[in-house]
Amino acid sequence: MRNIFVLLAILLMAQSSHSQGTLRGRILDSATSKPLGLATITVFKATDTTIITYRLSNNDGEFRIPGIPFDTRCRAVISYSGYTVFRKEFSINSSQTTMELDTIRLSSDAKSLDEVLVMAERPPVVIKKDTIEFNASAFKTLPNALVEDLLRKLPGVYVDKDGNIAVNGKPVNRILVDGKTFFGDDPKMATRNLPAHAIDKVQVTDDKEEMMRNGDDNPNNVGKIVNITLKKGIKKGWFGKLYAGAGSDKLYEAGGIANIYRDTLQLSVLGYMNNLNKVGFSFSELQQTGGFGRVQSNSASSSTMISSNNGGSSISINGINFGGSQSSGGISTSKGAGFNLNHAPNNKQSLFLQYFHGNVLSDRVSSSDFLQYNADTVIRTYTGITGDFITRSHMIGAGARLKPDSLTNILFNANYLIGIQDEDRLSDITGSSNISGPLSNGNLDQFNDAKTYNYRHGLYITLLSGKKKGRRFNLTQNLDINNRLNDYQAESDIRYFYPATYDSNYAQLRKERTPRTDAFLNFNYSDPLNKSFTLRLGGRYEYSRLTNSVNTFNRSVNGKFELLNSLLSSDFNRTGHRGFLTAGLEYKLKNVTLTPGVRVLDQHVNNKLLSTGTVIKQNQFNILPSFTAAYKQMTINYSRDVNLPGFTSLNPVRDISNPYFIFKGNPDLLSSIRDNISLNLFFNDSKRFLSVSGWMNAAFTQRDVVNSILLNGAGVQESTPVNANGSRNYSMNWNINKQYKNKQNIIVMWNTGNWMGVNKSRLFFNGTSSWQTTFNYSHWNGAGINFKDKVEWNVNYGFNRNFTRYTGGNFRELKVKSYNMGTDLTIRWPKHFIWETQVNYSYNSSIPAGLPKDLLRWSAALNLTMLKNEAAIIKFAVNDILNRNNNIWVNAMRNTITTTQSNILGRYFLLTFTYNVRPAGAKKKVGGRESLFYF
Repeated sequence: MRNIFVLLAILLMAQSSHSQGTLRGRILDSATSKPLGLATITVFKATDTTIITYRLSNNDGEFRIPGIPFDTRCRAVISYSGYTVFRKEFSINSSQTTMELDTIRLSSDAKSLDEVLVMAERPPVVIKKDTIEFNASAFKTLPNALVEDLLRKLPGVYVDKDGNIAVNGKPVNRILVDGKTFFGDDPKMATRNLPAHAIDKVQVTDDKEEMMRNGDDNPNNVGKIVNITLKKGIKKGWFGKLYAGAGSDKLYEAGGIANIYRDTLQLSVLGYMNNLNKVGFSFSELQQTGGFGRVQSNSASSSTMISSNNGGSSISINGINFGGSQSSGGISTSKGAGFNLNHAPNNKQSLFLQYFHGNVLSDRVSSSDFLQYNADTVIRTYTGITGDFITRSHMIGAGARLKPDSLTNILFNANYLIGIQDEDRLSDITGSSNISGPLSNGNLDQFNDAKTYNYRHGLYITLLSGKKKGRRFNLTQNLDINNRLNDYQAESDIRYFYPATYDSNYAQLRKERTPRTDAFLNFNYSDPLNKSFTLRLGGRYEYSRLTNSVNTFNRSVNGKFELLNSLLSSDFNRTGHRGFLTAGLEYKLKNVTLTPGVRVLDQHVNNKLLSTGTVIKQNQFNILPSFTAAYKQMTINYSRDVNLPGFTSLNPVRDISNPYFIFKGNPDLLSSIRDNISLNLFFNDSKRFLSVSGWMNAAFTQRDVVNSILLNGAGVQESTPVNANGSRNYSMNWNINKQYKNKQNIIVMWNTGNWMGVNKSRLFFNGTSSWQTTFNYSHWNGAGINFKDKVEWNVNYGFNRNFTRYTGGNFRELKVKSYNMGTDLTIRWPKHFIWETQVNYSYNSSIPAGLPKDLLRWSAALNLTMLKNEAAIIKFAVNDILNRNNNIWVNAMRNTITTTQSNILGRYFLLTFTYNVRPAGAKKKVGGRESLFYF
């Protein structure tokens, strides 16, 4: 690999030093002689207006453009929004390597740049106040390229391997098409479905809706919105794809997705099935077509999680798996189907309706190796697990984005989720001690049925004042009604050897019902009193109601679970009211903004344990300070909060569904008090395509809730939550992204960053109290190069350090060291052939003896494109060529280390045929890539 780096470095130096000159100058306003920063200077070939390179002027209006070829007739076009356009033809030779344009004076002009520039001379980048506009035709892509491939070529835009987008270091919240919502708010819907050749412009601006909802007018705290404008003739048609594949060991995949749009109407339909431990489409295709991205971004109470590991990939909504591998491991067979309907009759209305059904069957073979340290004693609990895990799920959603007038914005979304899970968990368990020897062995068979019925909605209203600029009122209302019904059947047959040999056999059915309702109403109000002071008011009311009913039944002589065990049964009822009012006065002087504030918090929660008659009342009234200071792109925040313990921590009835790990709540828990200090920093240099971001956070908690653990000689652990003072948490993160995208033939980028965390808290173990301090450090580096879209090469490297120290002498220091590296290479040569390969290697020092500490996964694919516009693709892929992949992970927590592993697919061969339908109506460009390689 080192030799490859050296070869690439030589090629890059040769490319950059080959007969090139420099253009220099300075741009001023003709009337005021003020410098014009961020003006665009584009150098074309004078003969055919092919773009050679471009730059932006600095704050002094100066520019320097290297890389101009010798003895070539060139044309420099200088443009700045609201000003006339400057043109000059020139050439540079070896005797005069630098061309000086001296001072260039531009006069103001009310015409737009589109009116004064011919199409061929449109600059690649234009800065218009708070908007960055890219000319899509200036960035060449391949015939089958998607919008994601186009974005990868734009300066300041970073797209990671999962399709997440950042512009100048800030995440993209939404992508609009011609100013309208496109198949939901998730950006990847447009970027991985729309073809690049259909795009005219890409416009980037701050997410003003998010800024208004935050109520602080701080652009440092909001993401970006990207608006894609389509070329004329594109807005009627349909696109999609069909695919089918078969492979070794009876593996298969098949599916189809169709996206239909008729001006204001957009409909997407999909279906898929596979037994490859993955969702049917790329992560984004499933997420947006099912509308899940919209649910995630429009409702603060919903949760969409997309995950990927060595065992496979999956997507879950509000804790319910909709496709791919289960979190517990195994080999999964997935099926799914759904539709998404979007209607935007005008710029003031956008409506949607969605439905999705998923079915996942996982065949699981896994193990867990749990080690607990106490002085010179190590207690080991090893569990081997087999069994199936079936999930059936339905989700229906609807919503609207309305703008009744220029001063009002309304956003509403609702969804209803049904999740049914059926798990057979057959466990063989052994316990041992390095001092006492064998402690126990036996089996635990669990048959778990779980049903979830969940309704959620969110309403967001923003009202602006028509009389006073900056005056604003925001209202947010959320409702979450969740009903969980769980039946846990457990049968155990365990023999214990310490302190004496005895057998423990039991069979029980634990029926748990947990209906709960959570709702809140939130408002904030901003009113600028003058140029320096702004009044900010806010308030929030939260209501919660929860019932947790647990009935445990023992087996009767007739084999049925009908004998109620009152000692393991409970009936818990909780009703809570929480409200607060905030007031702050913001002071702004030039680039400095100061906002001291105060929050009045009133909480009343009644907890009733009906089975024992216990009543636990939690009443809190607090006046809490807050402070925010902002300077340019740096923000400092301080806040204090008081949190009441959760209901599971208060319930004193023991849960023995796992006889090795027993939990019992503590009704005497007190509320915790948390002070939080944070610093956020963001820096972006548009001219150098450099972005730097970072944050630091410190939290101090009194009456924190931690677990007190009792471990007996037989290896059985019982934990109870208790309060403890003095918990502290420190963390920080920074990232640097640098890109070189001035030339059409080559794109180079690199990034680096790290995360550090220190957590200090109390550890109560077998009646002994000590402090535990955990240190975490992660660092990552990445680099990539794209040469003429013929060769793409990316490399990454990262390492992690984790260790925990204790003040008491009874616990050993825990250390975990790991590192990972990976590379992927794509070669498009000869025509119609695309070669892809990926190699990933990782090492973890904490994996115990007998298991591989390292992992090497090498996969490759050959793609053959065919038919008109390369619409069809045949892919032959080999997963895990060396058959060395594994799914082993280690978790270090308190004085324990847990090693878990599960079965995976391993090496397989797969042949897949894909047919893509692209919308017609636009001339194709020559030249990015389409993600074909999803393992």
